[in-house]
Amino acid sequence: MAANYWESSQFQRFLLTRFELAEIEKMHMTQLTANELAYLKIYFTNLIALVGKRLHVRQEIIATATVYFKRFYINNTFYDIDPYLMTTTCMYLACKVEECPHNIKQVWNESKIVFSGKFIKFGFVDVSSEIRFPYDVPDVAECESYLLEEMKFYLVVYHPYQVLIDIHEQANMPKASLQAAWSIINDSFKTDMVFVYPPHVIAIAALFLSRVVDQGNQSDVEAQQWYADLNVDVTDVLQVVNELLAVYEVWTGYVDEKMPDMVSRYIADIAASC
Repeated sequence: MAANYWESSQFQRFLLTRFELAEIEKMHMTQLTANELAYLKIYFTNLIALVGKRLHVRQEIIATATVYFKRFYINNTFYDIDPYLMTTTCMYLACKVEECPHNIKQVWNESKIVFSGKFIKFGFVDVSSEIRFPYDVPDVAECESYLLEEMKFYLVVYHPYQVLIDIHEQANMPKASLQAAWSIINDSFKTDMVFVYPPHVIAIAALFLSRVVDQGNQSDVEAQQWYADLNVDVTDVLQVVNELLAVYEVWTGYVDEKMPDMVSRYIADIAASC
């Protein structure tokens, strides 16, 4: 296991330039608008979170599952592997990797409950349309092998959460700022910024945005000095902030009930173009 992020496979193999990421998105935008692509990212991030909450796992495990999902679809489409099956598989694998293993049948069963619409309300998401999920436990096990092969068995993921906690403790920031920044980091997984920016940049951007939500106890002068002492590229931080604000703007047009039909249509369009 890599000792730190800079020695990890996440940095060496999965970090992309903005141009590379744009080229990947072009592949998906032959059948989708930019907003529809953003809606799909929000939708499946929410679904993974719902399955994770059903399993009572830590937020870091949900984040790892989300990153696995994104990594798989860098080079694949929803037509290659059903995204609902991949959602279940990513959660199952993330639980094992993060040393919180759950029985494969339990993960499969909780996923079915979420996809069936029987588990409707959880905070920000409302899954009210039944999703076709004709898979059994052996299908999840088989899908796991495809996922592992696609990621070349590089499974360690570094997240902004620990960086956020470290910065919060060093700067003695109020708890409200920590909570707001934590929620913003959760929202960052609804974008693909994990492929472009290191975890510490995302964490700092989340803290920056959290000051808009809660000014905390620091004066503006103290805050400016604290950000200066971090020795981080402010341009990258502001770029992350802008991307987060952009996804919040797109989110206003997101309607969860429409997503299962959008996914089905998207897969059908890919199949027709093959």
